[in-house]
Amino acid sequence: MNIIEATKKALVENKAITNPESSEMGLAFVPTNSETFGILVVPTEPGLEKQNGIYKEKWSAPGKYWNPKGTDILRNDWRLL
Repeated sequence: MNIIEATKKALVENKAITNPESSEMGLAFVPTNSETFGILVVPTEPGLEKQNGIYKEKWSAPGKYWNPKGTDILRNDWRLL
């Protein structure tokens, strides 16, 4: 579906949206109606962090204000998570 359809559904169902490319990078987007947050960028999987020579899973904090490119807006492969 296009980003408008996906965003409308995500707001109603309180879900995130993603597309195959973003999903492969472990990213999802949470549309909000908040001026403070805009669209949150959230990790879908933990990353790895080296502590004392041992790799441990670490979840990144959500980022805010995703700035989509024209190609992101024109995609038709958005889906809800």
